[in-house]
Amino acid sequence: MSSVNDDIEKSATGEQEVSTPAKSVNASTLSTEFIYWLVRVIVETFFREISVRGSFHVPKTGPTLVVIAPHANQFLDAAISMHAIYLASGRITHFIEAAVSLRRRVIGVLSRMAGSIPVERAQDLLTPREGLIKYKNYPDDELTIIGQGTHFTKDCGVKSLIGLPHSAGNVKVGEVLSDTELKLSSPMRKEAGIRALQQYTPYKCAPRIDNHKLFDTVFDCLHEGNLIAIASEGGSHDRTELLPLKPGVAIMALGAVAKYPGMEVKIVPCGMNYFHAHKFRSRAVLDFGIPIVIDNEWAEKYKEDSRKTVSDLMDIITSAMKAVTVQSPDYETLQVIQAARRLYSYGGHSSNLPLPVVVELNRNLLIGYSKYKDDPKIRHLTQSVIQYNQKLKYYGLRDHQIASASEDYLHNGILLIKRLLILAYYGILCLPGTVLFSPVFYACAKISAKKQREALAKSAVKIKANDVLGSWKVLIAMVVSPILYALYSILGTYLLNKYDLGVKLTGTWFDSFAEFVTCWIVLVCTTYSAFRMGEVGVDVAKSIWPLILSLFPKTTELRKLKEERAKLSMEITEVINELDPKVFPQFNKETLKELSDEVIEENKTINKRDRHYHHRHHHHHRRRHLLNRLKLEKISTSGIQAQEENVPQQKEVPSSGESFASSESTLARERTSSVSSSVYSGFSEFENDEDTRGKMPNLSHVSIFPDTLQMSDRSSVYSESSADIESIDSHDGEYTTGAGESAADLTNRVRKAVIERNKETADSDREED
Repeated sequence: MSSVNDDIEKSATGEQEVSTPAKSVNASTLSTEFIYWLVRVIVETFFREISVRGSFHVPKTGPTLVVIAPHANQFLDAAISMHAIYLASGRITHFIEAAVSLRRRVIGVLSRMAGSIPVERAQDLLTPREGLIKYKNYPDDELTIIGQGTHFTKDCGVKSLIGLPHSAGNVKVGEVLSDTELKLSSPMRKEAGIRALQQYTPYKCAPRIDNHKLFDTVFDCLHEGNLIAIASEGGSHDRTELLPLKPGVAIMALGAVAKYPGMEVKIVPCGMNYFHAHKFRSRAVLDFGIPIVIDNEWAEKYKEDSRKTVSDLMDIITSAMKAVTVQSPDYETLQVIQAARRLYSYGGHSSNLPLPVVVELNRNLLIGYSKYKDDPKIRHLTQSVIQYNQKLKYYGLRDHQIASASEDYLHNGILLIKRLLILAYYGILCLPGTVLFSPVFYACAKISAKKQREALAKSAVKIKANDVLGSWKVLIAMVVSPILYALYSILGTYLLNKYDLGVKLTGTWFDSFAEFVTCWIVLVCTTYSAFRMGEVGVDVAKSIWPLILSLFPKTTELRKLKEERAKLSMEITEVINELDPKVFPQFNKETLKELSDEVIEENKTINKRDRHYHHRHHHHHRRRHLLNRLKLEKISTSGIQAQEENVPQQKEVPSSGESFASSESTLARERTSSVSSSVYSGFSEFENDEDTRGKMPNLSHVSIFPDTLQMSDRSSVYSESSADIESIDSHDGEYTTGAGESAADLTNRVRKAVIERNKETADSDREED
């Protein structure tokens, strides 16, 4: 490990560049079965409900790239998407993962077992450098940096990354002029970074990352017919909008079909829609979109004009991601939309809708809101809903509790006593397991909070770093729980032997071992029973407070809230019924019922598929991994490799736009307006060329992760009580597809495809049976 660190240290001087560790780890059949069993246990334990929509869009064979967004739950995003993809298609997922994660003890082992493909990130290699830096002449010159006691020619190079203390900001180097002067490739966007650079401040530097080996690995992996998943935003975050997508995914698909003529790569968008993402026993919906097929026609365009082709494909990918994610400009708007969806009267149809339908309604309402938000009726309703939400928060109530509230004192009194008795019953039953497992709860709370603070300090894009909480709770529980069970089992075995309570079978050490295993099994069963009963008990406990309120003088307030809710529901229903046909002409209550039925049917099909895949699990993995081990071993490497490079001292002209983001993604483009797309997309070598036809990108310069992403301090509104967010995947703006297709047409086309594919799946399942 020391040699690896030495290579990193040397490469940061500008004499070398770090090449990403392009290693595709081939797991054995046994390890693959174990990792997918473990993923299933983790996902089904942490989440109360997981729904999948559009599962038929995941190809069962062939080269496939799955793009997931928003990356809102760190390692759990990988786990839940692996689980959903396996249920949808029975396929193994190879994730593009930050190399720093593979250097972690637990995550590294699990990632290698899962066959992840590591990629190095410049921000993970930032190390302190000698001297202090500041602006030379701010604000007249936002690019020139001068140093005091610095050695820029040795410590920095073109395209190396400069970082400021306390996550004040990162920015690429455009040109090194001397040991004490350099130019940035783009202006610093963060206010904290601008303030820091107005006076001498310490700095860090990281080398340029060479991703050529990574792309070769991906191209070959796709050629073998594998499925690769990537979070194209880069690092995880807890913002209420999507981060700009990096163009690496487009270059992976286009480069693969260009390298292997005749091959087709399918890009499948996957929207990660969470309800309280960082909370234990929360809910999630994964929405798979229509695949984008990259064929020979795309390959020819890529060879003729790679830059334009990558840009066009990123437009389509961005639009596709918008079609499967909920997009909100800020947290307050998201709350209003969720409240409106709850208050809307479904005209006799059950309001207890499947989660995918809830997500679809949220998405449609946000599209309609973005179009009519300046309408006086919409503005009035927005304020009314905000006031209603504030009253609910004041009384500690939820909307569904108001809807079901009763004013019958006798009924409420009897119901309160009944539920208190039920709560006491469940409390007594789950008490032993809760006490035994309490050290795990404590460790999860303390350590995950510490990791949250560390992640927030290192990140330039996180708001509260809630995205790391869920993952660290799971990791800590995975480590602490077995240790705790082992200690308890040893103690139990000791007490059984001391008081001669155990059954002596052989009179040897085997008796003690059997007692140890028995204690372990009893402990696991006890804690699992406590977990299940505690979940029911918590649901019962949440209903106690509204019943208490109904028995006291505040009943008048409860009645007023109920009347206000009924009035709001009527107004919202009237406005939605009036405006909805203008946004979604073919979306009505009958369509809603059909969509609900389709989602229910699809989940039944997934459950049936799950049993089928489980039956052929062993045979499938043995055959697939024997093939992979023969064909992918040649591209496996280990560690971080460095290669020597003469650092060019030439000036580059910064341009606008960090990535090839969609022309419809206005907000994303504004936030990265000063970051050069070519610098981070492999086109920097012909930055000033007007005619780029026939020129292929330099894959060594393509940035997979947003190491220079600078979110402006004009962040979206984000309430401190983030636990109330139902869905944190969001981005603003209306959308169409890359071909100019409207959202309504896209929805209708997807719905028809759902019906047809469900019929085909049902027929094929009957044939298999």
